[in-house]
Amino acid sequence: MKTIYECSQSKGVKWITVIFFLITFFSILLVIYNVSKGEGVTESIIVTAILLTASFACVLAFPMYIIVEDEGIGIRTMLHTVQLSYEDIDHIERVDEQDNLFGATKSIRLLGIGGVFGYIGLFTTKGVGTFRSYVTDSKKAFMIYRTKGMPIAISVSEPDEFMPYYMKGGKE
Repeated sequence: MKTIYECSQSKGVKWITVIFFLITFFSILLVIYNVSKGEGVTESIIVTAILLTASFACVLAFPMYIIVEDEGIGIRTMLHTVQLSYEDIDHIERVDEQDNLFGATKSIRLLGIGGVFGYIGLFTTKGVGTFRSYVTDSKKAFMIYRTKGMPIAISVSEPDEFMPYYMKGGKE
């Protein structure tokens, strides 16, 4: 049986995303204005390329939904699906809502996105160590501990439905 769980974004993540894209939009307008005046054409092209690359990277990397099947769990992004078989999963824990995994002093982003569309990339924290993250709402997050490889953090819109489904081994 296949069950799909949406990855909804928290209010904070939505605000960060909107602010990021507004700043990007107005920066590109400013670059176009400067180029039209003939000022700093090379610098403007470089800035525009960086802004557009960052924007597309955010869009391509964010998790849209989690697919739970009989074989395992898949994390679907615009770019690809990360597959985790049940044999590869040691256990899954719900991240405590009070212990916000991505609070100001909780974790360090090593590589990735820290707020635009979610917290996506490589992070490190004291208790878990280095982990991959596909979290869009830190209050609805789970940590998937694997038998081999680093843990993976995910979030789903309906966390109270996700955990019982996994505990039954994906069976109704």
